[in-house]
Amino acid sequence: MTRATILLCAALFLAGAVLPLHSADHNVYQRLGTAQVQALIPAPKRTVIDLSGPWQREINGSAAGTAQIPSSEELANRIVYKRSVRIEGSTLQNHSWQLQFFGVSDEVELRINGRFVLRYPGGLIPFTARIPERILTSGTNTIELAVSPAGEKTQLIDAFGRSSKKMTMGIVREVFLVGTPHVWTNDVKTTVSIASNRSSASVAVSATVFGGNVDRLINRDGSGDALANDKVPVTVEAILTAPNGSVVATSGATTVVTERARQTTTSFQLGLQSPILWSTANPALYTVTIRVAHNGSVIDEFSHPVGIRSVRITTLERGRGMQLNDSNIIISGVEYVEEYPNLGPSMSWRQMEQDVAMMKTLGINVVRFRHGSPHPYFLHLCDKYGLMVFAELPAADIPEGLLEHEEVTARLRNAAERLVSYADSHPAVIAYGVSDGIGEGTATAAAFHGQLVKTLRAGGSKLLYKVVTAGCLPKVSEGGFDIIMARFTTVDERARLQSLLQGLQRTVRTAAILTNFGAVVSPANMNGFSDPLSNEAQAVSLRDCYKTSISSGMAGCIVWSFNDYTLEKPTMLVDHYDAYTCTSGLVDVWRQPRVSYSMLKSLVNDEKEPLLQARDYSPDTPLVFIVTGIVLALVLTFLVNRSRRFREYVLRAVLRPYNFYADIRDQRILSTIQTTILGAVIASCLGLVVASLVFFLRTDPDVEYLLHLLLPSNLAYGILRAIAWQPALSLFVCSAVVLLILLAIAVILRVGAMFVRGRIYYRDTLTIAVWSALPLVVLLPIGIALYKMLSTDAMSLWVPVIIGLIVCWFIFRMLRATAVVFDAPPLVVYGIGAFLILCTAGITFWMYSARYDLIDFLTFYVNVVSA
Repeated sequence: MTRATILLCAALFLAGAVLPLHSADHNVYQRLGTAQVQALIPAPKRTVIDLSGPWQREINGSAAGTAQIPSSEELANRIVYKRSVRIEGSTLQNHSWQLQFFGVSDEVELRINGRFVLRYPGGLIPFTARIPERILTSGTNTIELAVSPAGEKTQLIDAFGRSSKKMTMGIVREVFLVGTPHVWTNDVKTTVSIASNRSSASVAVSATVFGGNVDRLINRDGSGDALANDKVPVTVEAILTAPNGSVVATSGATTVVTERARQTTTSFQLGLQSPILWSTANPALYTVTIRVAHNGSVIDEFSHPVGIRSVRITTLERGRGMQLNDSNIIISGVEYVEEYPNLGPSMSWRQMEQDVAMMKTLGINVVRFRHGSPHPYFLHLCDKYGLMVFAELPAADIPEGLLEHEEVTARLRNAAERLVSYADSHPAVIAYGVSDGIGEGTATAAAFHGQLVKTLRAGGSKLLYKVVTAGCLPKVSEGGFDIIMARFTTVDERARLQSLLQGLQRTVRTAAILTNFGAVVSPANMNGFSDPLSNEAQAVSLRDCYKTSISSGMAGCIVWSFNDYTLEKPTMLVDHYDAYTCTSGLVDVWRQPRVSYSMLKSLVNDEKEPLLQARDYSPDTPLVFIVTGIVLALVLTFLVNRSRRFREYVLRAVLRPYNFYADIRDQRILSTIQTTILGAVIASCLGLVVASLVFFLRTDPDVEYLLHLLLPSNLAYGILRAIAWQPALSLFVCSAVVLLILLAIAVILRVGAMFVRGRIYYRDTLTIAVWSALPLVVLLPIGIALYKMLSTDAMSLWVPVIIGLIVCWFIFRMLRATAVVFDAPPLVVYGIGAFLILCTAGITFWMYSARYDLIDFLTFYVNVVSA
């Protein structure tokens, strides 16, 4: 064997060993490395202990083994995580301590060594919890984190939101135990202003200096007077460093007097000449470093990235648009959900880097975080690599009846304040989203938006936007917003995109308009773009909406979504093996690109579009429906022609129902076999109609929202979804359910017969139930042609009315037959029947309303979803 052959074999062996390990890196959580921690906690004077790893866990008060942190869990009443950390005495004394959370799902309660420290609302926004003195001890310390889910109303809103991400709870992101100097700073805010000719710029810096155990600083220098007053003077200065590492501006030292457990805010103004501007093409980052010194020695340093850039909405030739650094820019963005298989929202930093690399390859310039604020490391990557960020509040699809609920308003107000504190100084963040899919044109919605806009304007400096669904665009109010994002997600909305945008442009005068569109796909569907659920159809829809948006003078567009993600509720809009996966992504959950990824890449970068095939697709009625209808017709024909008595029964039941049911009362027994066969045929006729209806409506997102309200159980909806995509199974299940309903009606009538004098048996009540339903056989030809009939607008309105009238006819016949057989006054039977029906419907509606706020969500469905 030659040397070259040996080297080649060795290289192949190493590649085979290394590549699987590298690909597996994304499937398991990887701790942040030293470089990543330094980027997120840029303070070299601090002791940082990463608490990622196994923690002891209790769920609802019972021990549940260990859990990895960060990670996400299924919803529970309360999850408690415990871990021991050892701190040496010298390390403990030389620092003040805090826990730094990168993101907790909802409320978290912190206890250390059994002592309560704080309770915080969480909400996936980073925060810091200061640990009071003397709670930590030298040696082993126990940290306890108790996580509680969101409030009842918040959970309902998140559960019923359209395409809502799966709700989880837990310590979703990293937690660090950080030892700071006894005087430190980490709350740094910057505001940039640029001269009109771009020759100079200034950076206003606000830094908060915190005082911890300041007496320990004094003990080291022996200042007795200062110790008596518990005050320590320190000097604070700001240093601005250029992208190449050179110092371009310093503020000079400012003396600040610090006290134990107090904080002081100091401000600086840094100027620089010929600034290098931050942009998506050249994301040049300056660094402002806050340096704290005591007696000439630096005791703390904290750095923060600064991007010298300006963003504004202005009038362009094509309409209201956006300018970055006074240059026109068309927004090309994607929605992004932080999620990866086996990890959920607790993504590895390596996967974040891969996602950002794929986005940069795609050529987009904006990332919209629809389901929560971005991870600090992802935001760091956006700052570094030039991706502008739309961060928004968790205010999606809230019914008007809940907009004024104290739980909802308090949560969003707190979230707005914390989002501004977290994201406002990042150059990548250019806009805050206030709401998504909330109704328009009401005083309640206007007041809701006005309060949040006021909060965000008071503390932040970013543009503000809201997302408005297509049905609410005619009633849209600008209300002080800089951007109106119009959402088009259904086939009908995308088909009317141009006309809707023209109407919106006449309504909106000062805000820029962005479009938000996307389509779900059946991942294995390669039938060509003539099939609306195919991969090619998603690409064509994206292309048409993108070109229409740009040609109509929009400021840009945001595509829903970059990646597939897990849903809170199952969906039957697509045929996919996982009912809980939203397949709207340009890439799937494993980040494998679809053809729509290539299509968007070609549109954004003005490249050649990918070749697409139409193929041959026609939405015909499933063959099993046609065959079943023919078989049922043959069975009915056979029964009528085979038995003269059965033919007479049919004629009398329809034309002379009183005499027919009087025979039952007088114990003139009908054939039980014929009744049973007829019942099966009637059940199959109605089952055929229901199965056809389910099959036709299975891909309608408006119907899915309504079904989620009426079937809040994920198990029940999952069963419905399973049969909706299998016509034969659907037909069998629907027919069986109708037959069971007929049998149940017979049982109820038999129970009612116990209160009358006549001798009435179950076979009699079964006869009443079955033969009263005889008009339902009229539905047979409707069931065969229903799929095609619903495809036409005219028939789609009349068919439900006809079906409803026939069902009402059946109920009336059943009550009339009951009156005859029971020998009871008809009005009494009608009254009892109506009372039972109304009571059943009323109690069910009341229970749903009490538990699920059904009235509010149904109102939202009428006014927003189906508008």
